[in-house]
Amino acid sequence: MNRDYFRKVAFGIGVEESIPSDPLVWAQNQFDTVPDFVWEKKLPTLDEQRDRYGHWVYQDREVLREKHKNDRLAYEKEKDHLRKITGEKFFESLELSVRHTTALTSSSPAFERMWHFWGNFFAISEKDFLASFSTGVYQREVIRPNMVNTFEDLVYSVTTSWCMLHHLDNAENIGPNSKEGVRENSDNNKRKVGLNENHARELLELHTLSPEANYTQEDVVEMAKVMTGWRHLWSEKKLEAGPIKFQPEYHEQGPYKILGKVYNIKDFNTVNKGKELKVVIKDLANHPSTRKHVAKKLCQHFICDNPKDEMIANIVKAWEKNDGNLIEIHKATMKTVFQFGLNQKKFSMPELWLLQNAKILDLNYLYKYPKGFEFNGSNPNRSQKLVKNILWEIGHPIYRAKQPNGYIDLEDEWLSPELIIRRLAAARRWDDIANPNVSYNQDYFVNIIEKNFDHPENLLKLIKETKFSADRFAVFANSPEVMRA
Repeated sequence: MNRDYFRKVAFGIGVEESIPSDPLVWAQNQFDTVPDFVWEKKLPTLDEQRDRYGHWVYQDREVLREKHKNDRLAYEKEKDHLRKITGEKFFESLELSVRHTTALTSSSPAFERMWHFWGNFFAISEKDFLASFSTGVYQREVIRPNMVNTFEDLVYSVTTSWCMLHHLDNAENIGPNSKEGVRENSDNNKRKVGLNENHARELLELHTLSPEANYTQEDVVEMAKVMTGWRHLWSEKKLEAGPIKFQPEYHEQGPYKILGKVYNIKDFNTVNKGKELKVVIKDLANHPSTRKHVAKKLCQHFICDNPKDEMIANIVKAWEKNDGNLIEIHKATMKTVFQFGLNQKKFSMPELWLLQNAKILDLNYLYKYPKGFEFNGSNPNRSQKLVKNILWEIGHPIYRAKQPNGYIDLEDEWLSPELIIRRLAAARRWDDIANPNVSYNQDYFVNIIEKNFDHPENLLKLIKETKFSADRFAVFANSPEVMRA
């Protein structure tokens, strides 16, 4: 029985769960549809969060700073009130609680694990309060629904989303020869405008080709030209929080030459509605370098840090056969893990480590009554903040990556003494979030270990030598068997 598989592709088997008789079929069957969230309360929409973000930024930047420019204490007091009414401190805790509740209680945990992968692949780094207002809902409403479409659809939706466009400064990407570019550059009282390569560079480097495609700086410049005009509508009351609209007056028209191919589109509707970007993304998303890059990332996440060519080739073959259909790519990934994962070990990033421990041990750290919570104009209480606080404690605040490439999914990134000590300290306090209806005695640990590990002998020996429950949590959670799947 390949019991390690359930930790490789999901979060392990809970104490009350039975072990599926066919692990591969169990995993593959989870990807045909997008499962609902396990959350009964109303969740905020992208549009609602943009409105809240706009109100927060406008009031702080345009009203409070001027109103209290000579009174710092009054400014901070009114700003704290603004935080409450907009939910600036609230929504990150909400989104993380939704994410963890669904991961631990969904009947499709392999799908949830894959959703976490794509959220990190198309990461939003810590910038401009995006973690507070937008990153969670961006992952819910942009990435998740596209997981049953093609990779091309996913890339296009992410690229043209408000969150990603704002994150990578595409509003500052203005064609110097566009109508607005010429007008603004002719005004001697204004700073000069031009191309901003941030979004184009990350699209090529991180989201599609990777540097292995040997694209050039000129390719980045040409891609930036294609992306001009994709920007938010500006509002005096919402500032940059307006909806995304392609604005042709900012667009640098072609022809463009990217990776040796000339895009000389002359159809008015294609150019004037920004559909040139869709044409180029179709080629980027289906490029051989993109297929290899994404397949390698999938193998690195689910199997090992240095996947073999044959692992990567399995996923690439399914991609080519099914024209980039993500359902089939996900199923091929599950099959590849099943075929090659038995003899490979993968070190778990902190959030995954937490979720697997929570599932296997039946930890009780989620806000469960009533089922979910929603914004009520106040700051989150202690129990509502618990998921967020634990993630900070173990060094993995997942909506706050420092760079656009997200958190690095390699063992060397997470094996520092400080991060290991953080895990040890967190696990020793799990007595406080343990299920009050469970007796965490040796028999309990023996049961969950035998359910979740193919070779549990050393772990069983460690547990049987440990007398106190707090020590059992620490020994179990930080054992080599649990740290690596």
